[in-house]
Amino acid sequence: MSVNRRTLLTAGATAAAFAAAGSSTSAMASTTELIGIDVHAHGVPNGLIPVLKARGSAYDIEVIESPGETRIRLGSVTTGPLDPRLSDLAARIATMNRTGVERQLLSPFIGLTGYHLPDAAGRWYSRVHNETMAQTTRTAPHRFTPMATVPLQSAGAADELVYAVERLGMAGVEISTDTGNGNLDDDSVEPFWEAAENLRALVLIHPSASARVQLPHRLGNFVGNPSDTTLAIARLMFGGVLDRHPDLRICLVHGGGFLPYQAGRLERGFRVYGGDHIRTSPLELLRRLSYDTVLHSPGRVRTLIDLVGLDRVLLGTDYPFDMGDPTPQRTLAAIPGLREHERRQIARKNAERLIRPQTDLSDPAAAH
Repeated sequence: MSVNRRTLLTAGATAAAFAAAGSSTSAMASTTELIGIDVHAHGVPNGLIPVLKARGSAYDIEVIESPGETRIRLGSVTTGPLDPRLSDLAARIATMNRTGVERQLLSPFIGLTGYHLPDAAGRWYSRVHNETMAQTTRTAPHRFTPMATVPLQSAGAADELVYAVERLGMAGVEISTDTGNGNLDDDSVEPFWEAAENLRALVLIHPSASARVQLPHRLGNFVGNPSDTTLAIARLMFGGVLDRHPDLRICLVHGGGFLPYQAGRLERGFRVYGGDHIRTSPLELLRRLSYDTVLHSPGRVRTLIDLVGLDRVLLGTDYPFDMGDPTPQRTLAAIPGLREHERRQIARKNAERLIRPQTDLSDPAAAH
């Protein structure tokens, strides 16, 4: 099921050329200290599209190209046009240098999860994505840490996570707020949660409402995405997943959606009605999770810190999308009452604590 090595080497050479071009921009960072670890950044591996073009048709996957844009059809779901910045390493590194980000946890574009693919196709696709992502990040291992994708709709999700972490040296996995045809607290997802806890892998939970909910005025993005996150994590709480797996390392993007700001309502519901599966206070469970800073309001980041604790908030940008934070260090500097050592803790130290020790990703043999 692994990707052909010649394809990987060719893709790696292309990615290396981009990375080399980007590394020449290091002088641009002379006025910006590179201290940040960005836990919320998306990318498309450089080798992915060539592999999908060559072999994807056997798995009902198609690369659709027209002048100026590329889309990917994964079974019954077709992405919108892919942002070219998702695979432009030179532009990515230049932006990181300019904004004080030393390292990105490079996660898949959430529109490319492939959860609607049948079992065998989903397993093949996740393996291709992870191997090409690992190869891409090896071109600049001091700037990128890879995050996996898994076929969450398949019984193979746990196995792919083990392969990605133990064989490819990935820090963890990005998943969506549902499995395509089910929810994160379904019994079928339990082996995945068990594997994630045992591996001490970071699980980045990212909403996907903007791609599947048709609302006017871009409200699928503005409101649907944070609503998605809120409901998914409430299900993990009240469905008992967080109680069964207290050592999970989960980070929620977009500051946790609406969840932290409705903590009182969840707590009230727990006290009044209880639940068949939840044993721990929702507020306590919220304080076990981590959150990025992509709230577009330093004041609301302060609210989040006060609720969940300084050690639970991590720097994020949502690169390269327009709804991301283009100036993350300015966001940290503007948080009311934040001292310099606390700024550095959010910018870097909290992420370092969550990321499991990695293999030497500069050595291509390390993953084989």
